[in-house]
Amino acid sequence: MKTYSLEAGDDHVQKLAHENDPVRAVIELVWNSLDANAHHVDVVLHRSQADVVVGVEIVDDGHGMAPEEIPAAFRFVGNSWKRTALRSRGEKRPLHGKFGQGRLRAFALGTKVAWDTVGDSTDGKRLCSVVTARSDDRNHVDVSDAAETDADTGTRFTAEGKESIEPLEKDAAAERLTTALAPYLIAHNGVAVAYDGERILPAENIARDTTLPVEWDHEDSTLRADLRIIEWHKATGREIHLCDADAVVVDTRDSGPGPDFIYSAYLLWDQMPQHQGQWTVAALETTPTVLGAMLKQLDLVLADYLDARRDERRREQVQAWKSTNVYPYKGDPESVEEEVERAAFDVVATSISRHIPKDTKKKQRLTLGLLKDSLQQRPGDVSTLLAEYVGLSHEAREQLDRLLKRTGLSNVIQASTDVTNRLAFLAALEHMVFDPEEHKLVGEREHLHRILERELWVFGEQYNYMISERSLSAALDRHCELLGIDRTDTAPVKRLDGRVGRMDLLLSAAATEHDRNRHLVVELKAPRVTAGRAELDQIESYAMALAADPRFADSTTHWDFWLVTSDVDAVVRQKSNQRGRDRGLAFEPDEVPDAPGATVRVWVRTWGQILDEAKHRLDYFQKELQHDPSLDEAKEYLRREHGDVIPEGLLEAENVGETEPAAEAPMP
Repeated sequence: MKTYSLEAGDDHVQKLAHENDPVRAVIELVWNSLDANAHHVDVVLHRSQADVVVGVEIVDDGHGMAPEEIPAAFRFVGNSWKRTALRSRGEKRPLHGKFGQGRLRAFALGTKVAWDTVGDSTDGKRLCSVVTARSDDRNHVDVSDAAETDADTGTRFTAEGKESIEPLEKDAAAERLTTALAPYLIAHNGVAVAYDGERILPAENIARDTTLPVEWDHEDSTLRADLRIIEWHKATGREIHLCDADAVVVDTRDSGPGPDFIYSAYLLWDQMPQHQGQWTVAALETTPTVLGAMLKQLDLVLADYLDARRDERRREQVQAWKSTNVYPYKGDPESVEEEVERAAFDVVATSISRHIPKDTKKKQRLTLGLLKDSLQQRPGDVSTLLAEYVGLSHEAREQLDRLLKRTGLSNVIQASTDVTNRLAFLAALEHMVFDPEEHKLVGEREHLHRILERELWVFGEQYNYMISERSLSAALDRHCELLGIDRTDTAPVKRLDGRVGRMDLLLSAAATEHDRNRHLVVELKAPRVTAGRAELDQIESYAMALAADPRFADSTTHWDFWLVTSDVDAVVRQKSNQRGRDRGLAFEPDEVPDAPGATVRVWVRTWGQILDEAKHRLDYFQKELQHDPSLDEAKEYLRREHGDVIPEGLLEAENVGETEPAAEAPMP
């Protein structure tokens, strides 16, 4: 066993670790595997009993590290052999980790990290070594004595010791890994990277791939680079990656321009590695530098590209409206004035196109006609236009005229769209949970849970501050955040029997009500599950754990726990309907220790009750809009807004009822 000391201050090591960004750490460690000529890299997430990510494992089949290479790899910051090497060993791939900092990011993933590596030494032996380090002593690593082995070369990295690594659980983590590695994986077909059991396949997600030249002047010279812009079918962010000539990422600029696009931009320049870490300063410098001039030109080229794409989208959208006969202008413009008017209409209409109803041509024609009339600044004709399309009464036309004078047209469109969408969703939800055949296809976590994360209004308009599928400890964090206090005691919150629990949804009020904070914990059950004693015991155990933990003590906080299900058995029905209690109240301790005045309550709520209450809140708007969505409209809404998570076969009648999944057991 040997111990090596890292020749850098502990505070510097901690800064380089970027411990608040575990996704970045995973990306760096995957790059290390690729630099080692790995053909297969597998990122495995380790979860606790409560299904919370608590550890990471990254396994590759690269060349590993021989014992003589380990001291140089772990003793210095910034002296990596890759800095002077142009290509990887053997396969001569482009290198990413040229600055010797990737291994330090490992501490973002665990308090204890280890590299179990097998490599070929200079004397021809194949040797296995284990390198371990701890976050409480970042400057030192322990290296085991090398042992001969006949195992394949490669490295297995493991990290453990964190209570939760929540960012790795989200879909955005895989998306960031995809966008960072995309050009490399596209160029190297024989390399496979998997994240949490799913292979990263960027080529299948590409909607458009464009490469543009970027040229800029510096010190009497004209420099050149390529800007590769990949638009994605599905992603969340907009990133600009500064890369070397082989599209290996050197730095990343977050939040690129164009919020109406989903893309990643890769600036490919052979000199980029020489400017690693300098772009933030270059963007602020008053004296032009080569990097500052390059970034300025990059922004101009990207802006021109996005403008051209907007023009293209606009033409496509307008043509689609014309082909379906909802475009409010007929024939060709008869004057220059009308041509200018149409151009203005096209810009405004396509800008708000996502707010324009898509379910019927009648609504589209109405909305576009309203917009046309509004832009022509003839508000007196708006009511006539409406009467032509939908036959509004004189009183209704006067009310709408007053409304249009008080608020922007886009707000009117958005409000009416929101209401019709909500009515469609309620019809779809009712179908999912009550249809005797299709409710069998709906699972709790993989379908219902993910859909309701996007439709929190169903549980009440005040609850719009959410965390999903998290532990009781996460509930304590949110509670402390709402109160504006720091959580100093990091011990996990456990149920009375010592086990941890995982909540489906934790919702909090966006603002306090009369100096009182409100939290709502929702425990969902699949529509086919009839809730019984076990399901009620589960959610009661969460409430009792909270009531018994003094760290939750606050006299101004109300906690409500809802067990949401389609039906209940006789035991639960009797317990949730007792004399002297509100209907549905199943459990309420007389007093919360250390917090007199606080309340903790457990309720049993059926989907029928929740749907009735939501419909009641929308009843006035439904009557005024005279909108009663059909089943086809409800299904179309599901396809449009939740098509990525609805169960396969739910919306296809011929597939309904073929299989019946087993009922989900309550979580331990």
